[in-house]
Amino acid sequence: MNTEKVEIKELDCQQESFISRQEIFHGEVSGVFIELISINGPTQIKEATSCGFYDVLLSLKGNALLEIGGREHHVSSQYIARMAYNMPYHVHIRKGDRFHFLRLRKSLDQDDREAILQDIDSHSSVYIRAFEDCSSYTEAIKSSKAVNRMLLPEGMVPRFCMGSVETEGPDLVGEHEHSMLDQLFFGLEDCKCTCVADGEKKVLTENMVLHIPFGSKHSVLVEERDRLAYIWLDFFLTLEGQKYMNEQHKSEA
Repeated sequence: MNTEKVEIKELDCQQESFISRQEIFHGEVSGVFIELISINGPTQIKEATSCGFYDVLLSLKGNALLEIGGREHHVSSQYIARMAYNMPYHVHIRKGDRFHFLRLRKSLDQDDREAILQDIDSHSSVYIRAFEDCSSYTEAIKSSKAVNRMLLPEGMVPRFCMGSVETEGPDLVGEHEHSMLDQLFFGLEDCKCTCVADGEKKVLTENMVLHIPFGSKHSVLVEERDRLAYIWLDFFLTLEGQKYMNEQHKSEA
């Protein structure tokens, strides 16, 4: 299992309008570009339009305003923002504010673009949620005390879904496998759990990215007094394969 630590550095000693970019897991998942962006206001980042990719932002720390389609949206720590398809957007950071976020850029193939055009209305607006406001779900491999949230449901971005899992030890995410997708984990605050894949073990901690080997049998264990808290990022090989989401994850009323 490949891992990489995301270093979120304090910006107190940096000058105003400072911007830092750090690519994460270069080339680890085909068609996926992940970047940690840290900003010391006042400044902004401008992103141009493109029909070749979709951007999803994960806010990790700080405050910002997202401007898209003439409207502003405030985001703070632990927000997800799926930007509107093929529309420019700005990330504004005010004077005195700092903002750290992951930009997940998912490339689109011809089938993806055709799927978007068939439902263009839903792809023409921004989707923004605090993690805690995202819908919850249950799954057979997880215990009843686990808190599971669907951060990026099926269809929001073709062949890309995200969710979170949180529980206290002792607990277990049961062994399973999925041959239709590539999967990354991102450790949230105070996370300390053990990921097991085909016998290999790695400890997942806060701000660590871990790649579950494709097609492996894997599970996650958390010991007593430890916390399991991570985001899973699923990148499907085909549009047909993403039906796995609603088949395995049952929404709670």
